[in-house]
Amino acid sequence: MSKSLFVNGISCALLAYLNLTPAFASTSTALTQANSNTAQLAMNVPPSVTNAAAQLLYQGSFGPTPETLFSAQQVTRQEWVNTQMKLPPSWHYPLTAQYCGVSNTAIVNTPNKAVDNTKKDNPRACLRAQESVWLEHALTAKDQLRQRVAFALSQILVVSSEEPPLPRYGDGLAWYYDILLKHSFGNYRDLLQDVTLSPAMGVYLSMQGNRKTNLKKNTFPDENYAREVMQLFSIGLYQLDMSGQAILDTQGHKIPSYQQADVENLARVFTGWDLVENKRYGHSRSGRYDKFMALTPKQHDYTAKTLFDQPIAAGMKADKELSLSLDLLFNHPNVGPFISRQLIQRLVSSNPSPEYIKRVATVFNDNGDGERGDLGAVVQAILLDDDAQGSTTSPAFKLKEPLLNYIGFLRAFSATPKTEHYHLRQLNGTFGQGPMSEDSVINFYQPDFKPNVAPDDNSNYLVENSGVD
Repeated sequence: MSKSLFVNGISCALLAYLNLTPAFASTSTALTQANSNTAQLAMNVPPSVTNAAAQLLYQGSFGPTPETLFSAQQVTRQEWVNTQMKLPPSWHYPLTAQYCGVSNTAIVNTPNKAVDNTKKDNPRACLRAQESVWLEHALTAKDQLRQRVAFALSQILVVSSEEPPLPRYGDGLAWYYDILLKHSFGNYRDLLQDVTLSPAMGVYLSMQGNRKTNLKKNTFPDENYAREVMQLFSIGLYQLDMSGQAILDTQGHKIPSYQQADVENLARVFTGWDLVENKRYGHSRSGRYDKFMALTPKQHDYTAKTLFDQPIAAGMKADKELSLSLDLLFNHPNVGPFISRQLIQRLVSSNPSPEYIKRVATVFNDNGDGERGDLGAVVQAILLDDDAQGSTTSPAFKLKEPLLNYIGFLRAFSATPKTEHYHLRQLNGTFGQGPMSEDSVINFYQPDFKPNVAPDDNSNYLVENSGVD
């Protein structure tokens, strides 16, 4: 691990020993002591107010700082959330692209050399730049709630630098991350559209360069993205009620939410899309990673299809066909509870109650103004719910992820780098977790992990603990 960041002489690696969110009282003491001026201002604040503010900042940011803790004490939860949602986004791509194109020894350890993302002697320069910008924004960005929600979305709509050739395209990963930032308080349907046509996702789940059926060559469309966009990004494996519980048939079995025929037909919808300015269809080492994929008509399947028993007419324009298919997914009754549960798990509680999930899913289905999929309303519903504030019936318990532990520790002591850039190498190797570096599309954790119990046991989920030996 790099030693470029130290906090009051204490190596940040010590954070690895802290697994749970610290008790709010002790945390508040540490934070106020870290800044004497803020501590002086906070002296007359009741402990209950301080604890509630710290709790909110653990859920809606990358952790309290002395300054943000004091500010959060002065307002209600609703006011804090409203203020955060009005802040302009701190984008990742422009700064990443800048770091990719200038000499910067802190990132690439090549003094007096300009960064060239295509050079064989420095293939991961832009990846290091992307990680640097991510860390900088997690530590210092004002729009902490947006950054935190984008990180949560990045663990649902997974794209990982572990999949070649993405390690060479850190700028493309940053461009993808900005899609998540853009839609963090937007509409989930718009997010699905942009994610589907993003180069990073196209390459990661092999939709980019997907070809229609060729019977002479005995080749068929790749089904990877078609399967994952249903299983992981929208409706899940089984039919759900509004509380996120599986609906059972008359024999007590879970009911699948889609069939193999749906996968095959959706894969045909996802044919013909490729990187802009690509030199050869389907190649992933040329073309633009900072523009949405474009259609190559001769590679698209224009024949009739059926998706969820809904016909898609032959000859329909490819973009209309894609839009119709995503509409069918987005309007599936599973989406509200399926996505709401995961967002609650990432922000507030490892094991949200069915009632909590239902309340948030209800807002996903209708924000009060007739809009479905309003993520801004969903985030508010998650953070303003009684369960998020530690109700006696459903305490807001969440095992802190290693990366959140690490970032929270750095923020608590206002850590800054010795060098110009906020880069630490091997976060994934040191903590088992790094930004956009999942080992698989299912994220860092098994989604329904229960420690030391049978899968059908009724005890609590603890998904963040699934990677702990």
